[in-house]
Amino acid sequence: MLKQIWDRVSVRSYKPDAVADEVINEIIEAAFHAPTANNVRPWHVVVVRDADTRAHLAKVHQWAGFCADAPVVLAFCGDPEKSEHWWIEDCSAAVENAMIEAVNQGLGTCWIGCRGADGGDMSREDYVCSALNIPKHIRVLALVSLGYADGPAHPKQPGPMANVHDETW
Repeated sequence: MLKQIWDRVSVRSYKPDAVADEVINEIIEAAFHAPTANNVRPWHVVVVRDADTRAHLAKVHQWAGFCADAPVVLAFCGDPEKSEHWWIEDCSAAVENAMIEAVNQGLGTCWIGCRGADGGDMSREDYVCSALNIPKHIRVLALVSLGYADGPAHPKQPGPMANVHDETW
């Protein structure tokens, strides 16, 4: 599995090839094996295949345009009523698991953050909630574009080991 971690890159260009439901289910199953505070599992995933909806999600902010071309977009959401303090951490772990399993399945992904605002009429999160009919009490952490990469991946080197501190800073 270490190879999949090292091979994971942000993919922003996708082939139009469909992703099989079985593959998507395996990716989501991997996501749902993430660690979770108190085993609460506050996550929800909306699987978006519809081209019009993906094109709408691509407008959530200036860096999300490639969502329109990815054959699948996964919206990772959390329920703060289940986990007020830890839903972000729990859902972030689920996103990472999904992205690593996507590499294992030969697919590319890119994490598109949805928290915050760009100064428009609504926050990014509200924009996604509106587009996907997400209930009011559910929060949106991220979108993840998913598909077969259209071009070679360019893995990055890990961060500097100088950022590791023993015992104290």
